[in-house]
Amino acid sequence: KGEKMEKKILYINRKDPSKVKAVHAVALVRKVKILPAPEEEVQELPEDAEILKFIGFGSQEVGSFLQDLKKIGIRVDLKCMETEHNKEWRLSALHKELQEEHEYMMKEFQKTK
Repeated sequence: KGEKMEKKILYINRKDPSKVKAVHAVALVRKVKILPAPEEEVQELPEDAEILKFIGFGSQEVGSFLQDLKKIGIRVDLKCMETEHNKEWRLSALHKELQEEHEYMMKEFQKTK
């Protein structure tokens, strides 16, 4: 059990403090640690930026966390799991990458309709 990484989330939402509270509440219930957002990096983000980053989660755990959010009517478009690849990134770089990924997915999704 010692090997198991502590589960943490980083959730940033500059516009909607009540949504932040709700996401944090789900984290608390699930005993997930909430990381404080590095203020100077948050300042580099667009005003309406919203990012949810999962650290130390397996993909099933991410799935069930998102299910819990959905139950209380919460959706976060830009989300990711921390990887070796992205863990040193600044939030602005991460945000840009997730934004592009999301837009690409939406386009692909439109095609299948």
